[in-house]
Amino acid sequence: MTNREDNNKEGRLLAYLRGELTEEEKKRLQEELADDEEYAQKLERLLLGEENEEKSSEPIGLPEEKQRKILRRGKWRMRFGNSAFTLGIAFAAGVLIFFINGWFGRAMYDDLYRVTRSMVNFTQPGITAGSSGSQIGLLYGNIQMELREQVGKENQNAGRMESTNLLWLIHAQPKWPNGIRDVKLFFRYPNEAATSEETKFRRDPAWKAMEKLPEGTVSQLAISFDRRLTYEEYQQLILSHLPDYEHETVWFAVDTGEEIKQADEERGDLLLSAGKVWGFSERSLDYGGASIQVNGEGDRRAAAYVSEMKYLADQERLSRAVGRGLMWTNDPKIQDRYEYLQKNGVRIYGAIVTGPTKELLKLREEPSITAAFLGKVDWWNWERPSASGSQNSW
Repeated sequence: MTNREDNNKEGRLLAYLRGELTEEEKKRLQEELADDEEYAQKLERLLLGEENEEKSSEPIGLPEEKQRKILRRGKWRMRFGNSAFTLGIAFAAGVLIFFINGWFGRAMYDDLYRVTRSMVNFTQPGITAGSSGSQIGLLYGNIQMELREQVGKENQNAGRMESTNLLWLIHAQPKWPNGIRDVKLFFRYPNEAATSEETKFRRDPAWKAMEKLPEGTVSQLAISFDRRLTYEEYQQLILSHLPDYEHETVWFAVDTGEEIKQADEERGDLLLSAGKVWGFSERSLDYGGASIQVNGEGDRRAAAYVSEMKYLADQERLSRAVGRGLMWTNDPKIQDRYEYLQKNGVRIYGAIVTGPTKELLKLREEPSITAAFLGKVDWWNWERPSASGSQNSW
């Protein structure tokens, strides 16, 4: 500001204080005071007698009360202006954070949903993730999935899976009924040949229980083989004992290369179950939107499984976080498993089959089955009713 401009502005302030300005000039000056904090402070100093004592010996012709009123009004206008600016900044930042969170939260939700669904499918024998609900808030997300398992023709509720993220911190945990899962489905890894006594010990309890069960029941049965099979070899073996319409295979145990390492460490019969065995439910795989035959097309099933393993390996941080809740380990070694499957292909050493109990009992005639474990049993439901459904309470 030049000296001439400064003197001109100061003269206007003095004229204002003496009441010499018109109403239009007063209004214009008050607007300038509201926009220029330094100019308003100069008015305050004039009112307090702290400035211009040498330049003007003339008394200011305004009553003291009016001077105070003008001073208070100037201060409040400045305060309101500063507050409005601060609130505007905060509002703009809030809107920006909201949209960033919506974009980031949606991307996080999509990845976390897919990783959780696949990790459940791959590490929990016979369990698949079904319907889900979600909440996406400010830097927060929550996904809840129904867990289901098939007994006969019916999918039964097995609990729920809950995944929560706060920023980049992720916690995933299964919620089993009554707080615990009753694990009955085990698989024997074919790291070494089983003796006849060992095979009898691993098989007979299931066969004896199934003999005593009524005709009108359906069961789950986990079976293990003395060698690794391709999908086609597995189908040929099962169909030699059970017709298609008398059983369903709901889950396969797959050799991922880490099992043999564990077998070498334990030096003996290796029995694996939830959290240690890896495999897949073929119904939960993504076949690229194209339908797949009920039986056959083993290459497509294997390719879909390996493709999803690659996705989990690419999402290592999420896979580790979800794996901690399902496998009790900080490192599920998905990259190593994926590379092993790429090199060696998908080989099956066990499966979960379900169907009429007495039909499944026919599998005891198969000599390559080295272990059999009976899971859940239910009343006959092999013929589907014309209408059925379920309702969730959450």
